[in-house]
Amino acid sequence: MMRKNQIYCLFSSRIKCALRGNSSWRRKRSSRGLDGLNVQRCYSTESTDLKEYKFPIERIRNFSIVAHVDHGKSTLADRLLEMTGAIRTNSGAQVLDKLQVEKERGITVKAQTVSLKYNYKGEEYMLNLIDTPGHVDFASEVHRSLSACQGVILVVDANDGVQAQTVANFYLAFGKDLVIIPTINKIDLKNANPERVVKELHSLFDIEEKDVIKISAKMGLNVDKVLEAVVEKIPPPQVDRDKPFRGLIFDSWYDKYRGAISLIYLAEGSLSTKQHIISIHTGKSYEIKELIILRPEEEHVKTL
Repeated sequence: MMRKNQIYCLFSSRIKCALRGNSSWRRKRSSRGLDGLNVQRCYSTESTDLKEYKFPIERIRNFSIVAHVDHGKSTLADRLLEMTGAIRTNSGAQVLDKLQVEKERGITVKAQTVSLKYNYKGEEYMLNLIDTPGHVDFASEVHRSLSACQGVILVVDANDGVQAQTVANFYLAFGKDLVIIPTINKIDLKNANPERVVKELHSLFDIEEKDVIKISAKMGLNVDKVLEAVVEKIPPPQVDRDKPFRGLIFDSWYDKYRGAISLIYLAEGSLSTKQHIISIHTGKSYEIKELIILRPEEEHVKTL
């Protein structure tokens, strides 16, 4: 079924909304200067059994994994997904690396998001994770992603030590006043020297040894301590759900079936299907057609 003037946006906290409005990617000039768009819907969004989803704000953590290229960010993300039950053990390498170039080259190009449920001391937490690229060419992805976070896991290779993007990512997070969890990875390697890396972190960033977590993301060693540190050290977002909706777009792309898709950090208020929101940039109003949490597969909800 084809419908006109329909676009889709992915909102995160981690949510996805399908919106209806005048903006489009395939432009068609009319006498009034309006744009047109045709999108084919591949599935129904009219389900009446969608649940409301309002997780307690004090038990939400928004964080990114940052590091120099090949220091093990995506491997750590996979272990976190496994330990929280989001994916099966050995379900495949680099679950969040979905682009073909990422699979072929073994590097992260686009920041990827996922929401993890984690039970800690008898309480369930929602951990909203963004796995970011490490290569300097994709530094803008990291910059946008950190705007949606309250903390970062700074991963450093136990063999290579502090590298250029380690320094850049540290000061980027420091400048945004984010909580930094220093983590030394690959301690299982034969030539690993975590003690030397600890000294580098202290010398360059004044990080104390007691604050450093030493792990092997590949083997799963001490990864549980990373999850505990995320809950204990990173603060929840400062969100007032009684205020009108306000969100920040930190990523977007185009899908040939769904149209424009945008990742958004939910800063204030709440969202429901059929609710209308306004873009400050364009001044246009859109109706929310879908709300979806990424876990990492899409989970449709009615209210967030």
